[in-house]
Amino acid sequence: MMRKVQFYGAVSIDGYLATKDERLDWLFKTEGAEEAPTADFMQQVDTAIMGRHTYEYTMAQTTDQLINPYNPSTQNIVMTTKPHVGDEHTIFTNAELPALVEKLRQANGKNIWIVGGAGVLMPLMTADLVDELYIQIAPVFLGSGISLFSEVDYQHRFTLVETNQYGQLAEVHYTR
Repeated sequence: MMRKVQFYGAVSIDGYLATKDERLDWLFKTEGAEEAPTADFMQQVDTAIMGRHTYEYTMAQTTDQLINPYNPSTQNIVMTTKPHVGDEHTIFTNAELPALVEKLRQANGKNIWIVGGAGVLMPLMTADLVDELYIQIAPVFLGSGISLFSEVDYQHRFTLVETNQYGQLAEVHYTR
């Protein structure tokens, strides 16, 4: 069975992942966010793909220095224009993203988590490589910031699988 490519993350009502200065305090202040089944999701993945900004922010904010604390052996793939040597858990690459994900999907392993924003998500969306979207929507309007989606020449309809409420977060789960 082929590995699934899954986006899992939270946005504001107006579709922003973070403020312009990359802050997430608006999300952490959302009542009930800790009720979301993040641990369950994270145990289904063993590969995380993100941009350099997401990686650097996460490393700066976490005390355990793990992208996925629920699976410490997660392989992190960081997309960057300046690849450099990583470590046993992190690869920095400028590989062509859809080709990289196609190769990962064919390999043995758990699911692949798309972390962060449009720079990583949209090339995979337009290549029709995203199998599932888990989007938690926080009841805050930011007005500007870092968008989850960007404008592309692509249209595709997903199927709504379920909706869940975790405190003040509304989660929608879509599948391709």
